[in-house]
Amino acid sequence: MEAPNEVRSRAAYTLLLVGAAGFAVLLLGPWGWQLNRLTVRLYVFFRYDVPIAPAGALPEHYGVLLNVLLFVPVGVALAKLSGWSWWRVTLVATVGSAAVELVQAALLDREGSVWDVATNGLGALLGAVAVTGVRRLRARR
Repeated sequence: MEAPNEVRSRAAYTLLLVGAAGFAVLLLGPWGWQLNRLTVRLYVFFRYDVPIAPAGALPEHYGVLLNVLLFVPVGVALAKLSGWSWWRVTLVATVGSAAVELVQAALLDREGSVWDVATNGLGALLGAVAVTGVRRLRARR
């Protein structure tokens, strides 16, 4: 029987590989129009169908939220697998996001955005800080 740490490590690597494949498809594919439609659908759903969104929320805000949420697992995976500090994970993920934005702008019919890089970095930061917090709690026990 495998030790719990080995199982967790194997699961983390598997998650990272599946996530990387998913990222490649999502970030480098011609999905710009579909992603815009998703943000509009989320806006309509949370504004009218289940009216819990703030009055000033716009479809663009959902795009920002999706960018943040997209990179939370990146921050978690990088922090868990590398053992890096939260700031190093955030830096590496943000640089990676900038590289993806450059590729999208140069090779695909998609617009690269500094705002996307910043929100992706924020998502990685949130994931890395969560892992750091769990590490500190475990170390205290």
